[in-house]
Amino acid sequence: MLTNFYEDLSSSEIKRINKKTVLIFPFSSIEQHGSHLPINTDKKILEGILNEFNSKYSSKKYLIMPQIYIGSASEHKSYDGTLSLNSIDFIQYSIKIIEQLCKKKFKNIFLLNSHGGQINHLDIIGKELKANYDVTIVKGTYFLFDDFKGIISRKEKEYGYHGGEFETSLMLYLFPELVNLDKLTSYEYSTDLKSTKIITLEKNIKKSWLTEEISKSGIIGNPSKSNQDKGRKIVLKVINYINKIVNELYN
Repeated sequence: MLTNFYEDLSSSEIKRINKKTVLIFPFSSIEQHGSHLPINTDKKILEGILNEFNSKYSSKKYLIMPQIYIGSASEHKSYDGTLSLNSIDFIQYSIKIIEQLCKKKFKNIFLLNSHGGQINHLDIIGKELKANYDVTIVKGTYFLFDDFKGIISRKEKEYGYHGGEFETSLMLYLFPELVNLDKLTSYEYSTDLKSTKIITLEKNIKKSWLTEEISKSGIIGNPSKSNQDKGRKIVLKVINYINKIVNELYN
């Protein structure tokens, strides 16, 4: 096998693949990320991360599957450019794709996500597949792999989770030609930052919310402090985690 990308293989090559091989299914979204980042930011970040991972840790233990990048992004629906499936359709669509590999007796599946709005969806997808097939399902969202201390501040990591310093730094490192900080207008942090209420947006007791209720610009966080070096350090941490997950699953 000369490639770790499923869609680059021939049918006969796929037929010979060890059923223990970890199938990495990338999940992202097409949604607004403010005026300084493209609508495919989640998709491009995951693409870049997996390319870096594959360059450093290439082995026969895994295959990178085609990315599922029209996700569930209804919280951003009022902003131009956002494309979204409703939650039920997204879950059913994803299951229909992945179960085709389950029926082929592949044993290890890793659902790798880059969009915060569908974390719970992947929990349901994994639960339903596990209930119906003899398969190990692992779910992970890359920005939850680590606290990224010393790279991104706690304030930005916990309360600036969309188009802010974290994602913008990643894009500056992976795809700098797609970033235009000159177009940056304004930004807001999550209201959880200053709230003392029990009901929050992202803590233990959550209410459903739309991005426009938090930030008119669509940005949650401060991208003005972003740089390539921060993005590079984040990527190194993330691909190290992906490698550990693949090894644990395969073994």
